[in-house]
Amino acid sequence: MGGTTEKGASVGTGHTRPHMTETPLNRLAVLGVLAGIGTGLLVAALNRAIVTTERLVYGVDHLKALDPGSQVTPLRLAITLVVVGIITSWSWYLLNRFGRPAVSVPGTMNGTPMPLWETLCSVFLQVISVAAGAPVGRENAPRVAGGLSASWIATTFKLDPQARRILIASAAGAGLAASFHLPLAGALFALELLLVEMTTRAVVTTMLTSAIAVAVTSIFIEPHPIFSTVELNETPAMLGAALIVGIIAGMLGHWFGIAARKAVAARPRGAAILWQMPLAFTVVAVISYLVPGVSANGRWAADTIFTTGLPVATLLLFVVLRMGIVIMCFRVGTVGGTLTPAFSLGATTGAIIGIALAGLFPSLSLSAFAIMGAGAFLSTTMAAPMFGMIAAIEFTDMPAQGYLPMFVAVVGAALAVRLWGIITNKNQRIQPFTSAAGTGEAEVKP
Repeated sequence: MGGTTEKGASVGTGHTRPHMTETPLNRLAVLGVLAGIGTGLLVAALNRAIVTTERLVYGVDHLKALDPGSQVTPLRLAITLVVVGIITSWSWYLLNRFGRPAVSVPGTMNGTPMPLWETLCSVFLQVISVAAGAPVGRENAPRVAGGLSASWIATTFKLDPQARRILIASAAGAGLAASFHLPLAGALFALELLLVEMTTRAVVTTMLTSAIAVAVTSIFIEPHPIFSTVELNETPAMLGAALIVGIIAGMLGHWFGIAARKAVAARPRGAAILWQMPLAFTVVAVISYLVPGVSANGRWAADTIFTTGLPVATLLLFVVLRMGIVIMCFRVGTVGGTLTPAFSLGATTGAIIGIALAGLFPSLSLSAFAIMGAGAFLSTTMAAPMFGMIAAIEFTDMPAQGYLPMFVAVVGAALAVRLWGIITNKNQRIQPFTSAAGTGEAEVKP
């Protein structure tokens, strides 16, 4: 009598309705737990590789010292950086020459499988080079490791395309979260930059996967504070300063992000990396010899600004040299991220603004300007306001009364970028700085 309405059953015309392919939330949550466990184990191995490399090269790791490179003489550090440039250039050349093409997190979200051994070699090479002194962020590797873990699960359990996107993005954000112990920021990275959606399925899966990955990694690597705590308040002076800092630091972060993406896009694709990367690291070695503390990922400078401060001349020199070094290293093929470098550059920028405005805001500390600058700069560099704000809060274990000024700074940064686009009559929307920037793939399909 006319047929049925069961999924996939025949109807009156004799045709069949396609099967429902959407994975139920409860099943997706279970797979999120599995992806979180796999991601947490991989990130623990990556973090252990970082600690081991730092101890072998510098005699101390970042768990005990803000900048392991400062524990050796400037000459020893300079020689180390030259050697790192040579070894890393050959490693990337051989991997690209004989390995299968790299697949980014957005690429595998869109259905392309990641090559197992090549991806594992890539992520460990990334973190080892950063631990040895490469002046870029290390967060790209744990994101890719998370994507690899979830990609295998998604393929094994034959997930539909939408569920695959959610699970892989969740694991990528969880990798970042587990590496730095930033559970909420990791979930927001997946939601804001990779998925660009806030559905119940996406929110539950990202948060669950992030929490599991952080918990698993913490079993093997004891969580430690990345930066010192900075306290803010909700006074009119603080909120006014937040807006000013957000506008200035946000615009600088936006331009830095554009420059970093262009540098990655122009990196050498073949044998040219064998001379370009060693040459760039030799330049970094000379700079680090003449200006101690300017190499590595900038954690030392940011935390020093938060606690004791730095002279304005040092701050100006640092921000110029650090921007140049990071962009140059991306240009010659160094693979990494912008998280810690952008945060440090933002802190330096905020501190400079604070010194310039000391007469207008005498009651505010330099560290307050620095942390607001860090959040604003990071938010526009990563093209992710919520992520930038929450990462700054979790990085420093900020008390709750500091949330409002951080919110004002990040909103000010976002509005400044938007206004700049209107003034210049250009679309200021830029792609997030994910692993797709290094593979030439298109970003995630919505």
